[in-house]
Amino acid sequence: MTNIRAAYPYYVVFCLMVASAFSFLDRLALSMMIEPIKAELSLSDTQVSILAGAAFAVFYVGFALVFGRWVDTHGRRNAIVFGISVWSLATAACGLASSFLHLFVARSLIGVGEASLNPSAYSMIADYFKTTRRSVATAIFACGATVGGGLAIMMGGQLISWANTADPSLPFLPDLSAWQFVFIIIGLPGLLVALLIALTVREPARQLVVGETTDIPGLRDARIYLAKNARSLGPLFAAFSCNAIIGYSFMVWGPVHFMRMHQLDAGDVGLLLGIGFGVGGTIGLLAGGAIADALVRRGRIEAPVLVSLAAVIVDTPLFIGAYLSTNLTVASVLFCLGMAVASMTGGLQISMVQSLAPNRLRGIMAAVFGACVNLAGFGIAPTITAMLAENLYGGEMGIGKALATMTVVAGLGAVILFLIGLAPGRRLALSLEGNTAPSPQA
Repeated sequence: MTNIRAAYPYYVVFCLMVASAFSFLDRLALSMMIEPIKAELSLSDTQVSILAGAAFAVFYVGFALVFGRWVDTHGRRNAIVFGISVWSLATAACGLASSFLHLFVARSLIGVGEASLNPSAYSMIADYFKTTRRSVATAIFACGATVGGGLAIMMGGQLISWANTADPSLPFLPDLSAWQFVFIIIGLPGLLVALLIALTVREPARQLVVGETTDIPGLRDARIYLAKNARSLGPLFAAFSCNAIIGYSFMVWGPVHFMRMHQLDAGDVGLLLGIGFGVGGTIGLLAGGAIADALVRRGRIEAPVLVSLAAVIVDTPLFIGAYLSTNLTVASVLFCLGMAVASMTGGLQISMVQSLAPNRLRGIMAAVFGACVNLAGFGIAPTITAMLAENLYGGEMGIGKALATMTVVAGLGAVILFLIGLAPGRRLALSLEGNTAPSPQA
């Protein structure tokens, strides 16, 4: 019985990881279907970038604040179940779209549903795990991003290739295009994940930090906390937002770049990048969590920031080389290496948010953090990338140069901001732990 109780928190993290995988699968599937959607609906790259980015991000940001407040005052498990149901149905609804407006509405609803997951999961994981075990736990959860992202690229490519050949249909929907069929097929299974979490995941007891009361804070308390700790929270939130620009620019435009630059079809790109993103990214996530936990046990409570700083210094030139190389093998190797290193920050940013907020503000802090990251990464970066390609680098074939430009600017910004926020972030984390670093035995 004791072993079962000890293992149960990891089961919860696994369920949350599966939910995260489906969220990224649904969020990124459009990236593998840009070309057929453009052709059928007569859209430009900029219009597609709005569907892939802004339509999702604006509603994600707005509702993340709503859900963030909810999870600080109400149950978190049910918020996740509700969100999964909404985004799964919205993804399937993309398969019924016949215009830019229809797709925009469906993509917006995906953002609404997915806004529930991170604030709820961040808060639950912090209550299930101590500080010295939290980085690995959050890295496992964050594997949903790489697993889901890898599946989105791989399955999207393979399904599109198969659907173009097989011309499949669904009962009562005989005239679907291949891309519409794919949206419906990948959207509906998420409802089973919602059912699994509803039936098997328990709401954890809240673990309060030193000096924290059981009083439920309001939004005013959150604003005061943000203002009081702006020297640490501001630079670090901005640094991880720069990281998001690097990652999400690729998630939207990377598959298209490889298709256009290296003349690959959707199936080939799906297999190549799906393996690199899913396998390399997952290895990087778990390695980042393990390294950070080891450093925390040695008293370096700021380890999530240190490891993230090192990662962006290494991954930035790797991504730039992948985008600018005309050799497919070189570009593929550089991308896989860059993805493995960049993914080390995936779980660490969650640990950072948890370490810099008291329990009763973790939901809203996670929501604010998610708003910054997704607005920069999904809301702004894809559209700027498309506009750079269209207006500065000669059109569709300039998407690689646009991606490289975004990576240079965002990478430099992340390094500078991490360095600015490192010391203030350490002081804030120590104060929430009771002004002492965790001992090696903690």
